[in-house]
Amino acid sequence: MKKSILKLAVFSVLPLLVIIMAVYYLGHNTNDFYKRFTSPRQNSFILGSSRAGLMDPAVIDSILHQKFPNTRMYNYSFTWAHSPYGPKYLESIEKKIKPETKDGVFIVTVEPTALMVDKKKPDSPEFYIENDKSVGKTSMVAVNPNLEYLFESYEPSITNEFNKKIIPPKNEVGTSTILDNGRYYVKIIKKTAPEKQQMSNKKNMKILQERIDGLKISENRILYLEKTVEFLSQHGKVIIVRMPVNKEPYSIEDKAFPDFDTRMKAVALKAKVPYINYNILENQYQWMDEVHLDEKSIEAFSATVARDILTH
Repeated sequence: MKKSILKLAVFSVLPLLVIIMAVYYLGHNTNDFYKRFTSPRQNSFILGSSRAGLMDPAVIDSILHQKFPNTRMYNYSFTWAHSPYGPKYLESIEKKIKPETKDGVFIVTVEPTALMVDKKKPDSPEFYIENDKSVGKTSMVAVNPNLEYLFESYEPSITNEFNKKIIPPKNEVGTSTILDNGRYYVKIIKKTAPEKQQMSNKKNMKILQERIDGLKISENRILYLEKTVEFLSQHGKVIIVRMPVNKEPYSIEDKAFPDFDTRMKAVALKAKVPYINYNILENQYQWMDEVHLDEKSIEAFSATVARDILTH
């Protein structure tokens, strides 16, 4: 009897230990969004899509602290499909912010696809693309471990990161991870040959064109952008930013949403906050794939935005 109980205990404890270790490594190393839902509530945000997800809170803090000493910038940006402006993203932001915040800083990045919806469906939140994704499904955004997220939204095996510690991946071109400040950090290990990168960029632009061809301008999303800015303004300083992309994607977006800047200026004017379109300002930025700034450029851009916050 004792031997049976001992065997049962061993075979029960070992799987539990593996799961605990797996969750531990997941919480420290994943490039999935898990860490954004396990970190504490925050007092300042970078918001938007994957373009904004690369922005560096540490660089921004180092500049802002001369005027905003209590600011701790946190990157709470996801993707164009996970975090377009709408009720789900606003609800998540409301849960993630420290309720007592009065001197925060909020960088609200905008782009056409964040304010568009499927042209085949009504412009109503019940049909929005983000409803079945992690930002929309995760009700608890500041608990660690976040079992709700792991069971509802984490797609790989729960032991995925643990397995990579045991058998490291081979021939990686690059690695990515979510840092403690929410930033999506990409480390390039092997540079892609120019010809291959050009082919990849061409493919990416085709995907962007096909995606935007299937979308239409959403008045409801613009309304929720206004609501988001209004909510954040109660907690500190807000700036609306259109991040720089290369010429081809900017042209694609401009044709799909020709009065985008006019609409954003109207949103900013109504909320009494600044709006800056960095695409119309001279720059020397470089991109990994035409729309996501490379490491050197994202550091420079993060610093530029921080300086503009101080002067606007």
